Amino acid sequence: MYDTLINILTDKFQVQPDLLAPEATPTALGLDSLFVVELSLVLERDPGCKIGLDELEEASTLAGIAQLMQDRKDAV
Repeated sequence: MYDTLINILTDKFQVQPDLLAPEATPTALGLDSLFVVELSLVLERDPGCKIGLDELEEASTLAGIAQLMQDRKDAV
C-alpha cells in the first residue's frame, strides 16, 4: 500500500518524489490539515480505504498512513 500512497501523493497532490520516504511526515512535505481531509476522500474513492480523519492525523509518517491503508484492505 506504500506504493499506492506514493502514487497518490505524486499524482494528485504534486508532491516531489525525491521528498517521499517512509519516515517522512505530512508536515515535512508541506501538507496541511486540508491535505488530511482531501487524502481521506481520495483514499476512500480510489483504493477504497475508508480511514477517519482522526486516524490520518494520528499517523505521523507515510509508513503509518500506508499501514492504515493495509489494515483497512485486510479487514475487508
